[in-house]
Amino acid sequence: MKEFLLAFIQHYGYAAVLLSMALGIIGLPIPIEFLLLFAGSITAQTHLSMEGIIAFAWIGTVLGMLTNYLLGRYVGIHRISRITRWIHLTEDKWNRWSAKYERLGPIFIVSGFFVAGLRHLAPFIAGAGRMRLASFLGATLLGSLGFVGMFTFAGQRLGQHWHSLLKLIHHPLPVALFLLLLGAAVICYKTSVFKVKPVRNKGT
Repeated sequence: MKEFLLAFIQHYGYAAVLLSMALGIIGLPIPIEFLLLFAGSITAQTHLSMEGIIAFAWIGTVLGMLTNYLLGRYVGIHRISRITRWIHLTEDKWNRWSAKYERLGPIFIVSGFFVAGLRHLAPFIAGAGRMRLASFLGATLLGSLGFVGMFTFAGQRLGQHWHSLLKLIHHPLPVALFLLLLGAAVICYKTSVFKVKPVRNKGT
C-alpha cells in the first residue's frame, strides 16, 4: 500500500491528493487519515510541499463535503422518511430534528471530521434538512482545515513512524473519549441556549 500511494502521489502530484480526499469524503473506501499521514511523511522524498498538500487536500475535502450536502438537498427529507419510517423516523421527526440541526449542525460538522462515518453522513443530513449553505460552508471550511492540517503535520513530524498514530486513531478508547467530550459539549451548549433568564420586577 505504501509503495502504491508513493508512486500514485509522485506521478499525479497534488491532483492525486485532491481527488483521493474528495472521493474519500463522498464515501468511497479510501482511508483519508492514512493518506494525509502518509502524504505528510513523504514531503522530504517528493517534490510536493507541505503547503501544497494541505491546500489541495483542503480543496478536495470541501468539494466532497459540498457534493454530499447537495445530494442530501436533492433527495430531501420527504424521500428519506419513506425509508426511515420503518425505524420510527417519520417525516415529522425529521423536520423537528432539522430545525435543531440548523443551530447545532456546525458543531456536528466540525467534530464529524474526526469520526469515521460521521464525516460522510453529516453533510448529507445537513443538505436534507435544508441547513443554510453559508452556515454549512463556514463549518466545513473550518473543520476541514483543522482536520487536514492536523493529520498532515502529524505525518511530517512522525516521519517513518506515522503508523503508530494511525493505530491510536483506530483504537476504541480515543474514539469513545472523543464522543463523550462531544456529548458533554452539546449538552452544555443546549443548556446555555435554552436557559431561561429570570424576569426582573420593574417595581423593585
